[in-house]
Amino acid sequence: MATFAVDSNRQKMMATGVVEPVMEWIETADGKRRPGETQARHAESGAPLWGVEVVYQSESWGRVSTESVKVTVPAREMPAPSMFTPIQFDGLVASVRIDRRNNGLSTSWEASGIAGAAGAAKAAA
Repeated sequence: MATFAVDSNRQKMMATGVVEPVMEWIETADGKRRPGETQARHAESGAPLWGVEVVYQSESWGRVSTESVKVTVPAREMPAPSMFTPIQFDGLVASVRIDRRNNGLSTSWEASGIAGAAGAAKAAA
């Protein structure tokens, strides 16, 4: 998996207002993995992890499209970004891997917090 730092000031994102707890993954009896019943926590701070949904424009081979993703952030309390407002993140990174289901690329997003958010649990850089 390749991980890239992303300048949140340059990658314009809009919050959708949707925020969900990120659940720990568990292995089932048949060897498959799925989200469990326990909210995942940040390894260093112990803060709960949240998936903050955002939309942004992406360009691939000259074609512009709108992407919707969840950025995982640690925070003591559930973030509450306003619907369809600009949002910036501290320590934003994108991790890219090959998705074995379709041989395409899959990207996951993480940040150490929401820029300017009170109560954010910042991860060590």
